Amino acid sequence: MNILGSLGAGSGIDMASLVKDLVRAQREPQAALLDRRKERVEARISALGQFRSALDALNSALIRRVEGGSVSAVPRVSDPTIVAMRLATGATLAPQVIEVRALASVQTLASASRADPSAPVGQGSLSFSFGTVAGTGPATGFTPGSLPGFSVAITAANDSLVGLKDAINASAAEAGVPLSAAILTDADGARLVLRGPTGVASGFLVTSTGDPALADFAFTIGGGGLSRTTAAADAEIAIDGVVLRRATNRVEDLIPGAMLTLLRAAPGVGVSLSAERSATELASVLRDFAGALSELLGIGQEFARGATAANTAGALVADATTRRVIQSLLALTTRQLIAPEGNAPTRLAELGLRLTREGRVQVDEARLQQMVADHPGAVERMVRTLSDQGSLTTPGGPVRQLAVQMAAAVEGRAGQPTALAREAQAIARARADLETRMERLEAALTRQFAGLDVAVGRSRATQAFLQQQIDLWFQTRTR
Repeated sequence: MNILGSLGAGSGIDMASLVKDLVRAQREPQAALLDRRKERVEARISALGQFRSALDALNSALIRRVEGGSVSAVPRVSDPTIVAMRLATGATLAPQVIEVRALASVQTLASASRADPSAPVGQGSLSFSFGTVAGTGPATGFTPGSLPGFSVAITAANDSLVGLKDAINASAAEAGVPLSAAILTDADGARLVLRGPTGVASGFLVTSTGDPALADFAFTIGGGGLSRTTAAADAEIAIDGVVLRRATNRVEDLIPGAMLTLLRAAPGVGVSLSAERSATELASVLRDFAGALSELLGIGQEFARGATAANTAGALVADATTRRVIQSLLALTTRQLIAPEGNAPTRLAELGLRLTREGRVQVDEARLQQMVADHPGAVERMVRTLSDQGSLTTPGGPVRQLAVQMAAAVEGRAGQPTALAREAQAIARARADLETRMERLEAALTRQFAGLDVAVGRSRATQAFLQQQIDLWFQTRTR
């Protein structure tokens, strides 16, 4: 029979309820303390998460504006089918005109058609030499260039058109030369096609040794079985009346900060290039940043406020990380963001973004417009510093660094839970310990009251027996 269920059977007193009331009186004050601790911890965790989300939102919004080109110069090309242009970070370009007179081209060689690409081609070796190859069809002269030559061995293991193609590609890759071999097939059969790098000095000759049949894959001055289908040539660009040559169609050293890709030759056609920053966009980015920073400061200051007669303390009033981040945000307007350069601004305050007594960022529109107009390059560098996300070796800009601090406070570092997480775990353990102790207390009280109930029951039985004997004695006397 269950002991708790039998309590009161002997004494008539509801011992079970009495035990539960005693245990409840012990548990409830301690449980209430743990509940209040848990509520405070959960409030701090929630507030940290909200503040971190607001800081991340500011960082992400700034990144999007920068990556979207709001602070960069906008490249403009009058005919993008002739030239494509990209700009280096922070670069601008005064209007100028260029003329693409010729594109850089590669030398290509093709063999005669073969019915079976797996049939033997002959064993021996092919040697490649790079330089300027005179002529447009057969080679009429050769001037060695700077690219290293290499040799290809043809053995029984690769004695076929397919094997020759693979051997050439492997040897070129090992030599670090951008030459490729391919097999093209049509109704007449399969042909080996060799394609070299662009530039007139990247032409090449092929000489064969060994089996005379390998001469079908040679290209020498005045001979060889390979036919030149295109000749290597340099790109020709005219700028300010000066004709310049480049070995490739990607030109990065012609205009400082501009990377040009030549797409087609157009002799006699001038292509206008320019790139200017938009002062309106620059000012808009800074104006929006000031508004977002003010909102973020308001959120942080609300969470970190102290107790007053009218309001309770904020959830993060005692959080050191939050206080440090708020102080850093407040100091952001006076922090030097870029190196001094002449009389150009280096701080947000110099752009007209100033901190008010209430801890908000106010924009002096006249000052902002003047600085953006007078020093657009410095303004762009400041915005890029703010949005810098860093790398494996650099910490990034100030907003990124603050976001990392808040992330560590919310998530902890690898293998190291945060102080709040440890406190939450301690509360959970204390709750489990309390329940264990209360279970033991209830069991102990149940045993004690069960013994008391039995003793009271026995006393009552004895009392009833004595009363019976007394009653019998009085009945006998009265007869």
